[in-house]
Amino acid sequence: MDESSHGSGAVASTRLPGAELLCKNRNLKKNINLVPQVNWVSFFEAMHQVAKTHSAKCVRIEAISVMNLILMRNNTYLEKEKFGQALLFDSVVEFIRKESGSAIQKHAVRLLFLILNCPTFFVAFCSGCKEAEANEVGNENVRSAGGFQKFQTILHGLADCLTCSGNGIEELKLRKNTVLLLAFLASSGKAGFEILTSNKLYTYSNFLTLILQVVASELEQEKTVPEPMENLEERALLLREVLILFNRLASHSLYSMTILRVVTNSRDMATLTIDVTNKLCRKNNRNGQLDSKKRKMRESEVVDLAQVFRKRLLSYLGNSIL
Repeated sequence: MDESSHGSGAVASTRLPGAELLCKNRNLKKNINLVPQVNWVSFFEAMHQVAKTHSAKCVRIEAISVMNLILMRNNTYLEKEKFGQALLFDSVVEFIRKESGSAIQKHAVRLLFLILNCPTFFVAFCSGCKEAEANEVGNENVRSAGGFQKFQTILHGLADCLTCSGNGIEELKLRKNTVLLLAFLASSGKAGFEILTSNKLYTYSNFLTLILQVVASELEQEKTVPEPMENLEERALLLREVLILFNRLASHSLYSMTILRVVTNSRDMATLTIDVTNKLCRKNNRNGQLDSKKRKMRESEVVDLAQVFRKRLLSYLGNSIL
């Protein structure tokens, strides 16, 4: 990215030692450690401004990719904390919105994952996602990161990532990466798990309900619309990650009763859960389109995982239900 690609004069005039080398070299991940003299916080801020102000999609994607690489380079907790909560969470808010498009949202999900790997930021995020905690005057973590509304926007952005329009490879990868992020939250303790079961998502009651609705839509898409081979493979990976998440929660000593209650807490919800689970357990009659490797993924992993979850539903609801 040269000066002419920047969206404003202020950003274009930013000169950071080593930045030109880093941006011009295509192998950014390999060469990001070759410029240790860079002020990484200033560089991150500059890339944020480029991505925020530039109208060209390719430039915005490149800038956010560099932001992610900067955080990957600063991999210790203390190194990440020097960027400051406000700057990092503001960046996620800016790029995870539905208006950004799936390609940019995918990088925003990655950015959020890198941020949440720092315990300080993880605590701030989980606290900020609880309105009562965010309104506490003494909650310095939440106040320094911008208050409850910022975190609510991020949650809504994640919901938008799951329900993004389109069924191409880019949208499937975005949904899969979002499920992986939610799985990370769920595996990080009670505060992260509660984010998946909270009732703060537009017209959806919680992330678990939303995920089931997305899976139902994906199964219908696969059944009715001819698709490229790569789409079928990516959808299998998405379904696999969903089932891994649900099985981990349903087998957890502390969370199993909660998740099973959430996905069956009304007649409509129970019907959706049972219908989706049964469809995943059946051999897909379109598997003939898949090569042997993809068929193995679809039949031996997705189907097996679905059968495990189905058994847990049987145990919870009673054998006569399914």
